[in-house]
Amino acid sequence: PVALKVKKGREIKKKYLSYIVLMQDIELKGKQQEIINILKTKGKVLKTALTKVSASALNLLLKKGIVKEELLEEYRLNETSCVPYQDVTLSSKQQEVLDKILSAKDDFKPFLLHGVTGSGKTEIYIKLMEKVLLDGKEAIILVPEISLTPQLTSKFKSKFGNKVAVLHSALSDGEKYDEWRKIYRKEVSIVIGARSAIFAPFTNLGLIIIDEEHSDTYKQENVPKYNTIDIAIYRARKHHCKLVLGSATPSIESYTRSMVGTYERLELKTRVNASMPKVTLVDMKDEIKKGHKLFSSLLIDKINKCLNNNEQCIILLNRRGYATTVVCHNCGCTLTCPKCDIPLTYHKKNNVMLCHYCGYQTYKPTICEKCHSRDINEFGLGTEKLEEEILKQFPQAKTLRMDFDTTSRKGSHERIIEDFKNQKYNILVGTQMIAKGLNFENVTLVGVINADNSLNVPDFRSAERTFSLLSQVAGRAGRSSLNGEVIFQGFNMDHYSIICASNHDYETFYKEEMKIRKALDYPPYYNLCLIKTKGQNEEGLNSENNKIIAYLRKNLPKTIILGPSPCMIPKINNIYYMQIIIKYKNIHDIMDALKFLSNKYAGKKITLDIDINPYHL
Repeated sequence: PVALKVKKGREIKKKYLSYIVLMQDIELKGKQQEIINILKTKGKVLKTALTKVSASALNLLLKKGIVKEELLEEYRLNETSCVPYQDVTLSSKQQEVLDKILSAKDDFKPFLLHGVTGSGKTEIYIKLMEKVLLDGKEAIILVPEISLTPQLTSKFKSKFGNKVAVLHSALSDGEKYDEWRKIYRKEVSIVIGARSAIFAPFTNLGLIIIDEEHSDTYKQENVPKYNTIDIAIYRARKHHCKLVLGSATPSIESYTRSMVGTYERLELKTRVNASMPKVTLVDMKDEIKKGHKLFSSLLIDKINKCLNNNEQCIILLNRRGYATTVVCHNCGCTLTCPKCDIPLTYHKKNNVMLCHYCGYQTYKPTICEKCHSRDINEFGLGTEKLEEEILKQFPQAKTLRMDFDTTSRKGSHERIIEDFKNQKYNILVGTQMIAKGLNFENVTLVGVINADNSLNVPDFRSAERTFSLLSQVAGRAGRSSLNGEVIFQGFNMDHYSIICASNHDYETFYKEEMKIRKALDYPPYYNLCLIKTKGQNEEGLNSENNKIIAYLRKNLPKTIILGPSPCMIPKINNIYYMQIIIKYKNIHDIMDALKFLSNKYAGKKITLDIDINPYHL
């Protein structure tokens, strides 16, 4: 297409640049001859470059017909600067994994590549891409965070040059338009990007790779809702191409599929030319008694040592905007729902602790039910405040912060990563976006503040997310010849997800988590459907939700139904939100009922939103 309509009344058009081409090779004098000589040497030249020589001389040449002006299209996205690619010889284990994927039969079966951080999964991806391109086919590689795209793009472009296109939400509309047309025109054979890149218009796919496949960012929860892995499976099956799902911490569902044979699991259990970092757990209940409220004495000592050795460290605080929880500072106890075994959320307006799954509620305690301490506090800390505290504690440090606030501007991801990689800063503070995929050879220390914080999120996946996050961020340390150290500090350090992450032990975590999932009828033993309703009238919304529940219980006898209950944020912009959860085995058991409800509430004051297998509740 000549132009892409992206908004009403607005079009994205092709970008053209004006070039000057020599039409007659004749001898002239002065600036006119200088322009002719440039064109004889270089061929076509940008008009802006020649006007700097002499605009009047150029206009005379154009008027005489000695030179001609041509408009040529140019893609908007600047080429990523990258160092020359250095070919890597795979280890015997890497080669074994590569051979298994390449020798797979035509019968479609996805591969789950379970490799520890630093085990060399990216090098396997590159070797797979080489084979795909040799076969004259195309490939898509997805990453969960835009922040991971620059490093990966640089590596792949250094290897495959202009055969690589990039697609993600940080691009401008014009850049997306140009990159899409590169793909459509068959000018590239590889696409790198976030989840939407799965829709890249390739027609001869030979390979799809989803890196960090466990990431919940692969599920789009706003309309149109889709799970990227589902789309990848569909496209891979349709094109008879290979699908590789890679992760150091596979999702519970993916690992289960590999256990039952739906996926073929491949293992990389050791790092390439490096050892796994040593992880130390610090109980902050003891540190607070010593007067250390934010940084443990061990973390302070290790950061100082790191700075003195001109090495770098990463400090993670996963403050993601969830509602504040209530924690006993004496024993670390967090009030949980007796029916769901997940932390209750504190609602300040009514002074109640509420479970968003089954509706259980109780008042905020004034005395800890476990140790009877009155030292009960609302708990919360953000990365901006953490950065300030680091500068106070370590005035000699050069600190850089990477979170949503600091990466909202175009190009900010690349700038932050490049500055830290070039050692302009020695401490990187951030949220979960610094935990995955990034490779900094000079990082020898990783510290995690409130490592148990994500356990307090009222979601049955909180333990899985905690294990994954801690395992991933620990993997940023010691990825070169320098040994790495990791410190997890928090108040609930005896939780199995934290202990397993500290031991780099996925298998034990998986077994423990599956026991809980089975006992509570959660995935992978059951599928989930989330029905969210919203309306301006709280009483009317409650009434309609009760009608929906009655209908579901009457028509869905093979399911488990929870709710209705207020959403985690029950009121936004004077709109009330409630939710109902359906646990089911077969999608066909609930589809007719969902269609009926969707049609019934279409265009009504009470809005109904249905999400199949949601990642967040």
